[in-house]
Amino acid sequence: MGISFEPERLGIVRLETSTGVVALALSGELDAGTTPKLSGAVVRLLGEEREVLVLDLSDLAFIGAAGARSIRLTHDAAGATRLRVVTGGNRLVEYVLRTTGFAAVLDCYPTRSAALHAGSRTSFVSRANASWNVDR
Repeated sequence: MGISFEPERLGIVRLETSTGVVALALSGELDAGTTPKLSGAVVRLLGEEREVLVLDLSDLAFIGAAGARSIRLTHDAAGATRLRVVTGGNRLVEYVLRTTGFAAVLDCYPTRSAALHAGSRTSFVSRANASWNVDR
């Protein structure tokens, strides 16, 4: 008994902001049969060397253990400061990420807007440096 690759069960829409932040909005099912489709999309994006990648899981109808693991592997491949995950109040997604322990590791946001406007690593470092170097 094997797992068949069924990419049609997972929808992926690529969105890009004027600031260059890319979001992948997922819909349908993220499980062992569909994770290769997500992996392919992520590999292409990481090849573009984007500073921020947003994965929007709000519209997933199902996420299995393999799907959660693929999100974690995306996090590991992208670097913790580059990946933002949108749960969008999807109780199933939130439950799976919480019970696997991945929610504690992932940078999760309640909405796509919040994830897109969270600022970049560069702007955070600039603001942090400015606040630490304040003349007293």
